[in-house]
Amino acid sequence: MKKDAKSLKAVAEHCTRFSPSDCKNCDCSNSTASGVTCKNCKHYEEKDVCDLDLYQEIMKNHHL
Repeated sequence: MKKDAKSLKAVAEHCTRFSPSDCKNCDCSNSTASGVTCKNCKHYEEKDVCDLDLYQEIMKNHHL
C-alpha cells in the first residue's frame, strides 16, 4: 500500500488514535490541525509503520 505524504496526512486526519509525537500527556484524538500526518504521531515508528496497525484499515474504511 502506497504511503505518500498525501495518504499519511489523510489517514492521520481520520485516525481516532492520532496523538502528536511532541505532546507528552496528550490524549489520542483525530485532528485536522496544521501539520497532521502519521509521521507526527507518537504511534508511528521509525520503520515507517503505525504500531497500532491502523493504516490499512483507515485507508479501506474511508476509501482513501
